[in-house]
Amino acid sequence: MDRIGEILMIEWEDSYGVESGWRDISNYSASVLTIKSVGKVIYENDKIISLAHNFADETDNTPMQANGIMVIPKACIVNVTSCSFSCQQFESEQKPPPS
Repeated sequence: MDRIGEILMIEWEDSYGVESGWRDISNYSASVLTIKSVGKVIYENDKIISLAHNFADETDNTPMQANGIMVIPKACIVNVTSCSFSCQQFESEQKPPPS
């Protein structure tokens, strides 16, 4: 359960609805709403996992910060995929060409 700092894609089932007013339910049907959330794990316990979609490390002037935090109940999780990627292409584009 120690996945703090990992980048994950979590597929989970969410609730939806909240329609106002009366409606005919004689032919009503519903389906599962499946969500895919990607982010950095910033908190986890036996019931929930929290992903941050935007994350900033601590600096001399600011504390560690996150934005776009999604708290997902583990009972709703269908699948978890660990994401790994390389920034080599981006980094090579940022370097000046050899002289």
